[in-house]
Amino acid sequence: MYRKLNNNATPREIAEVVNRVLDGGVNSVGSILLTEGTETTLYDERIGYESVILFTARGTNEFNLPFVISKGKQEAVLGHSADATGVTFDYVVFG
Repeated sequence: MYRKLNNNATPREIAEVVNRVLDGGVNSVGSILLTEGTETTLYDERIGYESVILFTARGTNEFNLPFVISKGKQEAVLGHSADATGVTFDYVVFG
C-alpha cells in the first residue's frame, strides 16, 4: 500500500522516500466507492482526529463531493449523496 521507513533505514532508503515525496508521491492516497445512502465510513490507518481529507471525483458527472462529518482514529464518517449505482472518489489524507 505505502512505504514506511524503519528506525534503522539506510541513507539510500531515506533518499528514495524523500525523493518520492519531492516528486509529489505522498503515500497517503486512496479511493472509495460511495453507494446509495447519505453516510459512509472511510477506514484508513492514516486518518486521525486532526487529519484533513481531500476528495476528487473520478467521473465528469460527479458534482457533489463527499464531506467529512466526523473523524476518529483510523476512520472518518463521510456525508454524500451517491445513488444506487455508486460513485468512486479518490482521496488524500494529510496530518
